[in-house]
Amino acid sequence: MRLLPLLLLASTTLLSAAASELPRVEKTSTGSYRMMVDGHPYLILGAQTRNSSGWPEQLEKAWPLYKQLHANTAEIPVYWEVIEPQPGHFDFTSVDRILDGARKNDLRLVLLWFATWKNGEMDYAPQWVKSDTAKYPRMSDRVGDQIRVLSPIAATTRTADATAFAALMRHLKEVDSDQHTVIMMQVENEPGSLESDRDYSPDANRLFAEKAPAELTKALNKKPGTWLEAFGPEEAPEAFAAYYISTYINTVAKAGKAEYPLPMYVNVWLRERKSFERPGDAYPSGGATSNVLDVWKANTPSIDAIAPDNYVLDYAGYRDILQKYGRPDNPLFVPETILGGLGARYMFYAIGEYHSLSFAPFGLDAQVPADYPIKQEDLFPGLAQNFKLLAPAVAQISDLQQKNAIQVAVEEDQITDLRQQWEKFDSVVTFGTPKPSYGGLFGSGTKNKTGRAMVAELAPDEFLLCGFDSLIRFMPRRGSDLRKAQFLSAEEGTFVDGKWQTSRLLNGDEVFFGISFPAEGKWVKVKLKAY
Repeated sequence: MRLLPLLLLASTTLLSAAASELPRVEKTSTGSYRMMVDGHPYLILGAQTRNSSGWPEQLEKAWPLYKQLHANTAEIPVYWEVIEPQPGHFDFTSVDRILDGARKNDLRLVLLWFATWKNGEMDYAPQWVKSDTAKYPRMSDRVGDQIRVLSPIAATTRTADATAFAALMRHLKEVDSDQHTVIMMQVENEPGSLESDRDYSPDANRLFAEKAPAELTKALNKKPGTWLEAFGPEEAPEAFAAYYISTYINTVAKAGKAEYPLPMYVNVWLRERKSFERPGDAYPSGGATSNVLDVWKANTPSIDAIAPDNYVLDYAGYRDILQKYGRPDNPLFVPETILGGLGARYMFYAIGEYHSLSFAPFGLDAQVPADYPIKQEDLFPGLAQNFKLLAPAVAQISDLQQKNAIQVAVEEDQITDLRQQWEKFDSVVTFGTPKPSYGGLFGSGTKNKTGRAMVAELAPDEFLLCGFDSLIRFMPRRGSDLRKAQFLSAEEGTFVDGKWQTSRLLNGDEVFFGISFPAEGKWVKVKLKAY
């Protein structure tokens, strides 16, 4: 008679312990990363609002859009100028309204700290910071003119920002530590400096003429010496900027984590496809761009991830960014990216091939101009289909990421058939109606290049498939003595509460030529026999 109460007590204790666990990003025994929320693997299937949307009226319009997108996470800015309108006087009304709206709409939150930096400038700092250039100095350009960027070497500004961020984190601990609505923090936004490659104020010039910090040159295997001697004339100004900006931001993050240690990341305005331009002109100098990423990683122990805002349009360039930032020492997050059809396709690369822990298009609440190349009604459908299909399976996807068991196939211009190699089988993914040609059947492609698929090996003879506008078939691996493959079973279904649930068995016409995946997508689990 006592057993049931004891079991209920144990179950309640386990649930309570899981709920009390802080969100975290952890490195697994396989060397890859995963995000944990309330004790369970989590993928951020999110979207970011526009810069000035962190207000009640705008958010009331945005919350329904998150539902339309089937997102599980909202990325919303919090403004230093709003929460600290006067020095030392904090107002968290706007933050509480964001929390309330997210909870009512069953969303987690990533809050974006718009403070000293927003897109390479200082516009979201409080008026009392902007107006007092003596206490909170601005950077100077090469000719000595002040620019619209706060100096990263100024201790007064750094302390003020860190104090405000710590107050925000203390407030979040007070109002959210039991619910974990907020699962992650972005510290600043696309930091760096436009208008100049570094600070050329007298104090900055003096530091630039000194020896680069020994711990930095050692970590980067640079020869000791001044910044010019260690990095050379082309790279020294940007490396100098990266060091002092990363030092500043690490200080801010450290102060916040001392109050409430949520995972924290810094996002990056990229230099790729603009690298022929000078830093400070085409992109903010000193941000964590790929050429100074090692400086940032060596200098930001309080930052969990350096995350690329990936707006590169060509698929080769997009994947190049994912590879550069998904490093053994850096978990991959994509906190800003493209809406529309490209975003829907590139999401499969990010999550399936490069094991990103997030995918979040920017401009959820954007209004597309009439002359824009993409129509308003085309912004959501592909991504919404992705999110709806993948959301119930985030724990399984995370597990498969750890096992490196996923391969993806994405339709691109003139790429209509892709082969994937496994232990015993080859899978072939075809986009568009197969048509005969020399050498066999080949995909004809879809009208808008909407084909995308993930294939995951559960066991040598068992696979989990998901896809859109595609056909997946199997054959014995090339080089095998066996010539044919047969589906022993093909289960169409989905995941419910983390467990596979079969909705029907496929056979006959539905498997004779392979497994066909419709425009709205589906999951299929198959078992195979080679003969």
